[in-house]
Amino acid sequence: MKLKFGMIALVGCTAFFLGSQAARADVSQGYRAAEGKLILAELSPAKRAEVEGRLAQGGQTVNEILQTILLNSIKLKYPANRIVALDFGRGIAVVELPSNVTRTISFDTQTLAIKD
Repeated sequence: MKLKFGMIALVGCTAFFLGSQAARADVSQGYRAAEGKLILAELSPAKRAEVEGRLAQGGQTVNEILQTILLNSIKLKYPANRIVALDFGRGIAVVELPSNVTRTISFDTQTLAIKD
């Protein structure tokens, strides 16, 4: 009898955790889509068209496209390996340099032009 209740509890807990992961994935995707729309609204018309063109090709989110554009722009001025953190609202990107040192780079949130 105890084994039966234990199995029921185990199955119930498993279903709960699997269900909550699916719910988190939906919320996460919804959040990313909403965040992408807000960021697109802040861009200049020319930059918005560029990002939307890349977005239409599929495979990348708005945030990933912005990171790629910013990293390419940053690499023209500084040897950067990757963007460690991105605060689009403040126009700040933290990049990792080849020497494993991080550097803060400011950018214009409408045109994505590097300010430093």
